[in-house]
Amino acid sequence: MNISTASFKHQLKLDIMKTIAALIVYLAILSGCKQKNETSTEPLKNPEKAFSKNGLLEITLEAKEGNIQLAGKSYTAWLYNGSYMPPLLHLIPGDTLRLHLANGLNMQTNLHYHGMNVSPAGNSDNIFRIANPGDTLLYEVIVPKNHDAGTFWYHPHTCGNSEQQVSLGLSGGILVEGLFAKLPPVFKQQKDYIMLLKDIQSTEDLKKVFLCSAEKGVKEVYKFDSEKPRQCTVNGQINPFISIQPGETQIWRIFNVGANIYYNIHLDGHQLYQIGEDGVYYKQVKARDSILMPPGSRIELLVQAKKTGEFKLKTLAMSTGSDGDSYPEVILATMICKGSSIDPLPIPLKVNDQLIDYRTKTITGKRTFRFTEGPGVFYINNRLFNRDSIDTRVKLGSIEEWTIINASDEMHCFHIHQINMQVVEINGKQIEFNGYNDVVNMPPKSIIKLIMPFTEEYMVGKFVYHCHILSHEDKGMMQVIEVVK
Repeated sequence: MNISTASFKHQLKLDIMKTIAALIVYLAILSGCKQKNETSTEPLKNPEKAFSKNGLLEITLEAKEGNIQLAGKSYTAWLYNGSYMPPLLHLIPGDTLRLHLANGLNMQTNLHYHGMNVSPAGNSDNIFRIANPGDTLLYEVIVPKNHDAGTFWYHPHTCGNSEQQVSLGLSGGILVEGLFAKLPPVFKQQKDYIMLLKDIQSTEDLKKVFLCSAEKGVKEVYKFDSEKPRQCTVNGQINPFISIQPGETQIWRIFNVGANIYYNIHLDGHQLYQIGEDGVYYKQVKARDSILMPPGSRIELLVQAKKTGEFKLKTLAMSTGSDGDSYPEVILATMICKGSSIDPLPIPLKVNDQLIDYRTKTITGKRTFRFTEGPGVFYINNRLFNRDSIDTRVKLGSIEEWTIINASDEMHCFHIHQINMQVVEINGKQIEFNGYNDVVNMPPKSIIKLIMPFTEEYMVGKFVYHCHILSHEDKGMMQVIEVVK
């Protein structure tokens, strides 16, 4: 009897301790993006725009450490031209972007033009070029005349340092003009909002670790922690408000320009009419209650106010898997609907009739890529990233089927430079054709089939594919591809 009672008390104590431990972990996760932003006090401001003139956009971006103030708290941040929300680069197909990148940091940096269908060679979108501290790199990026209109972005892409540089603030938006040629003319008169989602952690909350490099010796970097508090912002603002009248239709273009974070976008009381993603407009408009945005993704929406009131634009709580991260619900902005009613515009059924369903084309080859991980390392086909190797070689003109397998117990996020992908199957289920992606979410234990068209002359050269959770990329989950004639 005494032994049984003692055993029961011991087990009860263990159960209580496990419950307390689980509660502590839950509260730590809940604080991950907790912010006091219930009250919206300032209007959403679009980023400053830099426009091309006579076919040329020339601009200088200086990357340098600075400080920003958010909700009364000071954050160490890395900034372009002293701003946490640097210029939105506004381009027209056929333009040339001439960009001078001045490195005022204490480590190497460079730039990648995410999602852009441009050359990876020379001084174009070449992520193998590096600016050492004090150097200036010149980029000349020629935007093809047939380039898709839509949303893109720029950020550093240095091997092993991408997470730190993007997490501290180095990212900005790109807009290629052309949407209004695809919509009825009346939409050109509607309000058009750019929303760049950034999250930042206080460096006071983070540890520093030492990394060794054969080229640069020992360097000190921040160790980002998904369970530490983070501040979520829209265009560098905390819960700004968006004014709208009942019945009014607006265009919202939302960019996830963070390093690792996922968003699950939802607008209280409203459906979101999605017209495109990842810089490609849809064949057919899709009405959605929520939209998952993995790191690096962009979505373009029509939003139509139903009635007066305040409605929260939020990211819903979500988990990326048992080995991944958990993100709490967070209010990003507030839509305030008031004033006289407007007759609502008819929501278009179709947007883009220029898309090719590559399932109708001949597949010239098939490849398989397996994403796995170990303690502190991430692999593709059991290999860590080596910038000096060519992991995949493709002949120009090929249209290949790639099978990407996520063998992990957390999400990964597949991204390839220079080209768009067509998702055709997820876990054996055929996917309706409606457009292309440059970022594809990979659920835990999933198998996804993609069609990869290597068909345009500008694709010739070396570039990379990788997980766009930049922590995973930096720890090895990236490979080099070369397209050859």
